[in-house]
Amino acid sequence: MTEPRIPEVLLFSAGLDSYPAWHYLGRPPGLYFDLGHRYASQERAAVAALSDAAGIEIEISDELRLGAWEAEDAIIPLRNVHLAMHASNRAEMVWCIGVKGDHTLDKSRDAFADMGRFIARFSEKPTRVDSPFWDMTKTDIIAWYLAQGLPVEHLLLTFSCSRTDGSTVHCGRCSSCLRRWTSLVNNGVEAEFEHQPWTWDRVREFYIPAMRGGRYPDHRAHEFFAALATVGAAVAS
Repeated sequence: MTEPRIPEVLLFSAGLDSYPAWHYLGRPPGLYFDLGHRYASQERAAVAALSDAAGIEIEISDELRLGAWEAEDAIIPLRNVHLAMHASNRAEMVWCIGVKGDHTLDKSRDAFADMGRFIARFSEKPTRVDSPFWDMTKTDIIAWYLAQGLPVEHLLLTFSCSRTDGSTVHCGRCSSCLRRWTSLVNNGVEAEFEHQPWTWDRVREFYIPAMRGGRYPDHRAHEFFAALATVGAAVAS
């Protein structure tokens, strides 16, 4: 028997974006898909920790196993398309979190609008896919969260790392950790990392030249160098 759809659902990964989004959107029901990907166990641990700490109503589903398609860089092609389609079986409004500057094939304002139209056409049910954060950076999102007086300790229960060994300590040696560190340190929040992200060789070898060379949006470069400035100007030279 098909259950009636609810008004909205938040695709919840227990990450540094989706947890603040839960508060920002007024605490909607959450939905976590275990895709069988390399860091699923750490995400599930974070989901459980946040559910207990903040009282999040969340469904955990194993119906969508996409780990076999995960690339070396942890990208799963069409991930958000699959997530949106399955979530639309449950709700009319699917919140899938993207932030200012996100513009990949399956994560942008236009991409999400296209997904909603596609799903609505073939399901013959009204469906929307969107993010509340298209005009906010990760740093902005954390600033909003803190301005509400929400617990910093809950924020630090989130998981944003692509390490493959099952450890729940953030590695400090992946792009997800670098973005996490940037958004937190720019808001005066200290977080645990196995290695300090700003000491990662790729920061000096790739990110600094890329940010200076205009390969990233201006707001990303501004926040990146602001974060580096907190650990000493010599790092950014």
